[in-house]
Amino acid sequence: MKNSFLFLFLFRTINFVIQRRRGSLQSGASLIIVLIMLGVIALTSAATLRNASSNERVSNNLRMQVLAQEYAEAALRYCESQLTLADVSRVDVLKESNLLAASGLTTPAWQNRGTWSGGSSAARVSVPEVFVVSSESAFKPGKMPDCVVDKQTMDSGFVYVITARGFSSDYAADARGFTVAGSVVWLQTLVSIQRSVVADPVTGPHDSTATLADRTWRRILNPPVF
Repeated sequence: MKNSFLFLFLFRTINFVIQRRRGSLQSGASLIIVLIMLGVIALTSAATLRNASSNERVSNNLRMQVLAQEYAEAALRYCESQLTLADVSRVDVLKESNLLAASGLTTPAWQNRGTWSGGSSAARVSVPEVFVVSSESAFKPGKMPDCVVDKQTMDSGFVYVITARGFSSDYAADARGFTVAGSVVWLQTLVSIQRSVVADPVTGPHDSTATLADRTWRRILNPPVF
C-alpha cells in the first residue's frame, strides 16, 4: 500500500515538472532525475519485499523443525511409558515376547530401512493421536510420530534402545519413505528399567510396573531413511 502511494506521488510529481518546465531547456534534465529516483525507489522496495519473504520462510522452517522435534520427544515418552507398564498392559508390539534382544552380530531394527518405510511394520509403533494432539492447538503433524524399541544385551543385563521420529504439519514423503517436503526429526534414548518390588511373587520378571532407572538421550543425524 505504501509503495502504491509512493508511485502515485512520483507520477504526479513527474507530470507537474513536465507541465511547469514544458518548453524549457531544463525539463529534460528534471525528468531524467525524477526517473532515476523512481528507479532507485523501485529497486529498494523490491529488495525489501524479497528480504521480508526470505525471513518469513526461515521463521516458518524453524517453527516446523521445532514442532517435529516436539512430536519426536512425545513418541519417546510414549514408548518409555509403555515399557514401564506391566507386560500384559502394553501394546502388542512392545510386549517382551515381541522384543528381540539384539547382539553384536545382529542389526537392530531401527537401523533397518524396511522398518520405517512402506506400510505397517511388526517392530514400529505409531503413537495414538490423543497422545500428541492438543485440543488447545491448531497444529497437527502431517503423520503421527512413531517409535521402535530394540532390546540390547549388556554384560550386566540389557537396556532398551528407543528410536523415534517426529514429523511437521507439512511433512510429505515418497513411496520409498524419503522426505520430499516438511521436517522430520529422529531422536533416540537408551533406558534401563527397574521393576517395583511386590509382596506377592509375580509370575514373571515383567509382570509388575516399573520406573526408569537410567536414561541417555541423543539425536540421530544419519537415520536410515532421510
